[in-house]
Amino acid sequence: MTDPYLDGVYRWWHLSAPSPELVEAEADGWLGAPGAVVDIGCGLGTEIAYLAARGWKAAGIDLSDVALVRAKGAHSGVPFVQADVLTLPFAAGALDLALDRGCFHYLSPPQRAGYAAEAWRVLRPGGRLLLRACLTSGGARNEVTEPGISEAFAGWAVDRLERADLRSDTRTMQALVIRLRRD
Repeated sequence: MTDPYLDGVYRWWHLSAPSPELVEAEADGWLGAPGAVVDIGCGLGTEIAYLAARGWKAAGIDLSDVALVRAKGAHSGVPFVQADVLTLPFAAGALDLALDRGCFHYLSPPQRAGYAAEAWRVLRPGGRLLLRACLTSGGARNEVTEPGISEAFAGWAVDRLERADLRSDTRTMQALVIRLRRD
């Protein structure tokens, strides 16, 4: 598989400014006070750098070495680590917030429950996950649905789940924007 940060495919989803849904969640207080945060699938690091500048103890993870090298070059002072979303490199209960604007929808339906369990593990009680899951991956419908979110995140509080148009620098994608909280 070709690295999307090497062949330019990342431009489909990359947004060079903090996303409107992140800015809204911050503005309405849903993110809570700055604490420890991870951006799961951070790409070029735009959102995690935004939160780091606002006082969050931030880290970004991605599988793409190319993305991480570029993120490190653009955002000094933010740690970026190569890691898999199903085995996050954080202690249990270490985080207050997790962001995902591009990983969950690439997982197969059987992997999604493992993703939710791993996010649950690293978040403290009351921790939050701002999940943006596109309804297509690689141009094909990907089985992300409202009932599938409820199934994968059984036991989580869903503070908001809505369909929305997710902007990138080059297009708009249909997505579910979900605010989840670990109770």
